[in-house]
Amino acid sequence: MEKHISREGCNIAYEYVPGSRPVTVILVHGYGLHRAMWRPQVEFLRSEGYPVINIDVRGHGNSRPTGKFSVKLAAEDIHAVIEAERPEHYLLCGLSMGAFAVQEYAFLFGDAAGYMLTGVTPLCIPYPAWEKTLLAYSGPIMKHFYSWPRLKKAMSKGCAFTKPASLCVGRMFEEIEQEEFLVSWAGFTTCLHEETLTFDAPLLVTAGEQDTRGTIKKHLADWHTHYPGCIVKTISNAGHVANLDQPEQFNELLLSFITACESARSRLS
Repeated sequence: MEKHISREGCNIAYEYVPGSRPVTVILVHGYGLHRAMWRPQVEFLRSEGYPVINIDVRGHGNSRPTGKFSVKLAAEDIHAVIEAERPEHYLLCGLSMGAFAVQEYAFLFGDAAGYMLTGVTPLCIPYPAWEKTLLAYSGPIMKHFYSWPRLKKAMSKGCAFTKPASLCVGRMFEEIEQEEFLVSWAGFTTCLHEETLTFDAPLLVTAGEQDTRGTIKKHLADWHTHYPGCIVKTISNAGHVANLDQPEQFNELLLSFITACESARSRLS
């Protein structure tokens, strides 16, 4: 069932799927996509009895139009949805841009049962100047050196490793307008901030073995360095959208992590 909340100039759309288990799984999609990218996970979690909140991030899917975007705003939108639904316990699962929003959520609010991040680098660690500069100028580079059809094709092709996932991603990229894409990207490029982030619940980081996006694989080792105790896993034969390339592997990791978080919660209560 699609539901909506109005916040900061945007009508935030999300799907709520009821379930009997005490932990609600909140899904936050990647850049340029929308909540349909989580369909294999929604169906799997429904079959396992878990409630699901599947959010269209502002500027994407049915959460359009919006005049402004930032990862911080996206995290605050997630918090507003949680405040509206009041789940007993919740686990946040984000991919790419969505995983940055989940990290920002942990920084601003915390109180989740667990955090699962896929296809992302740490949000709050020091980065070399060249990497921050490249991110800052990526928007103008895309705008001036790519036609809109070529940019959509390049973005969707680089996301997936398997043909079915590539077709799925391509269809979603066709639904976003160029201006919406660039507005969101401009907000995305300013998300990094070097501050102390302490995850207050278990942290699982995953990445596709074939993920060639940015410096994700380069920074995989940084997760253990900055967040001792976190779990880092790679997903074989998967690219950036690992949940679509290899849904069975992804679902197995997700379910195992949910179970571990449930056990950790019950020990603390």
